[in-house]
Amino acid sequence: MTNVQHQQLIADVRETIISNAKPNNRNISSRREITDDSQLHSLKRQLFNQINPIWSDRTNLAQDLVYRIAVSTNGNIIGYQPINITARNQVKKTPLPTFIRQPSIIPGSINQTFGSFRVVFRKSGALEISPWWGFKKTPNVVGDKITESRVINRLQRQLTASLRQYWDGKTSSNQDLKYRVAVNKNGIINDYEPINQVAYDHFRETPLPFMYQELHGSNVAAPNEKEPLAHFRVVFKRNGLLEITPWKLYLFK
Repeated sequence: MTNVQHQQLIADVRETIISNAKPNNRNISSRREITDDSQLHSLKRQLFNQINPIWSDRTNLAQDLVYRIAVSTNGNIIGYQPINITARNQVKKTPLPTFIRQPSIIPGSINQTFGSFRVVFRKSGALEISPWWGFKKTPNVVGDKITESRVINRLQRQLTASLRQYWDGKTSSNQDLKYRVAVNKNGIINDYEPINQVAYDHFRETPLPFMYQELHGSNVAAPNEKEPLAHFRVVFKRNGLLEITPWKLYLFK
């Protein structure tokens, strides 16, 4: 065996060992890590909204690239760690260097409160994000909620009219696109998130990112949690119909 082959064998073995490490096997502890499920869910949405729109090189991955990413309480990416050698060597195929020039050891090098997430850039072109340690329970929607039936009905009509104005009824997905959409008392979209995988993959085919950017100037803006919001389940159906119903339980299911 040549020296090059020997080094490659060592690298392959190391990559296999690292790749097989299970994130739910908590062998690293940090008093600075956020553990509240609702806060983690809010940060997860902000993280997705930062990475997904600027991940352009989605067709040249030979395998999935997996990272552990630290996010501050205001939603900023403050560190990332490749979990295998391939992820380290191919990080330039992801948007991560746009946020942080050098990887960091997480959580040892983080000197502030942060949320820890597992981010997977799938070779299929899908982006998957989940809390590094998972959710302990179903997270609640963060913030105060509008619950008065009369107001909910008015806002439902407003939201329906707004979305129909901008959606042409077309999607390349073979499944319905499902979202939670929150509006304030004036019917302004304050927050939205996909609630099934195809909604993540095809969100640009809906008017939501366009409308949100028009209203807030950016698709990475954090949701305003200081004013009460009305939450709705919005379904862009593959047959071109639009279905909007109140999100009565205010739970993610």
